Amino acid sequence: MGAGGVSETHPKTAFDAARHCDAMAPVLGLTITEAQRPVVLQFLTIAHGMAEIVRAAPLDEAALELAPVFRPGAPEVTA
Repeated sequence: MGAGGVSETHPKTAFDAARHCDAMAPVLGLTITEAQRPVVLQFLTIAHGMAEIVRAAPLDEAALELAPVFRPGAPEVTA
């Protein structure tokens, strides 16, 4: 694996918000109108940028702890 977990045989390509939108909208059952599309693409580009910042943060895999399972509703009270 290369830097950032990218395989040397499969180099990372630039994020294409339009291609991502076109691929994912039908999978998610979404209809994106032509009026909505520019704003959706803008948001996807912003979200991708935020994800890259988080992904670039150093993480010690030895310190990885799984979060507890979320269960909606009032918390259980233990005595």
